[in-house]
Amino acid sequence: MPQLIYFIVNARIGEKNILRLRNAIQLHLLHIPYEIHVTEYGGHATLLAQEAAAKKIQTVVAVGGDGTVNEVIQALVNTNISLGIVPTGSGNGLARHCSIPIHLEDAVELLYSGHAVPIDLGKANEIYFISNAGVGFDAVVCNTIKLTKSRGLKMYVKQVIANYFSYRADTYTIQIDGQKITQKAFFLNVANGKEFGYGFQIAPNATLQDGLLDLILVKKINPFLGLKFVWDGWQKKLNHNTNCIHHRGALIRIQGNALHYFQTDGDAHTCDGECLIQVYPKALQIIVPHTIHKL
Repeated sequence: MPQLIYFIVNARIGEKNILRLRNAIQLHLLHIPYEIHVTEYGGHATLLAQEAAAKKIQTVVAVGGDGTVNEVIQALVNTNISLGIVPTGSGNGLARHCSIPIHLEDAVELLYSGHAVPIDLGKANEIYFISNAGVGFDAVVCNTIKLTKSRGLKMYVKQVIANYFSYRADTYTIQIDGQKITQKAFFLNVANGKEFGYGFQIAPNATLQDGLLDLILVKKINPFLGLKFVWDGWQKKLNHNTNCIHHRGALIRIQGNALHYFQTDGDAHTCDGECLIQVYPKALQIIVPHTIHKL
């Protein structure tokens, strides 16, 4: 008998998309048993994933954006459970990196035709992440978005503009595998994958399977530098931007006097002057197209 597939669905996708999901399952996953569990509050996806792990479910599917995926992986680290993704969020950075279709019906079909490959995870303080973690301006923006009910690129741009004029860059002490540097920065991003979301590549050379994290330090931002930063990110050449400093390592400690927030996969958390970020090699199995072997 085929193994049961356990869907964890972010309620924000709405009843229309939940119906589309059911129809796609019935079309592409014929005769495969499944359960659909819709979240009821923030953090509920983690609890649902824990229940799936306790039941020894073999395949858990996150239906939502990067935030939903992040909640689900907290319970799947270092298990034999395969993670499937049906991306219905706005950024969908991880899905783009892994060549997972953005179209809902195609993503459901991939659960049948794809295969699972191991990838690395990062961990910032006590929170695991797949795509990236960060401190500084982007973490502050993520925190303000967290306090609103809206999502999407338009909301992100609005909060970037709203916070830009009041934000002050901090000076950070950073240790990368024991090597210490001190640098003033507008923000720092630690990337496990390439994608920041919306097709923007924060770390074009990053992979999900090298046992390392890519640190991108953005020294300063003004209107000209900001436009160039955005342009280079969408052109997949941010690694050539002279306003960015790049490092790579497995264990990164970031300290700063104004370090009160950090973000993981776009979700903000509080901290007290320090963020410890490390890589966990091959800590998760993720379903990708059969043509994909390296991520």
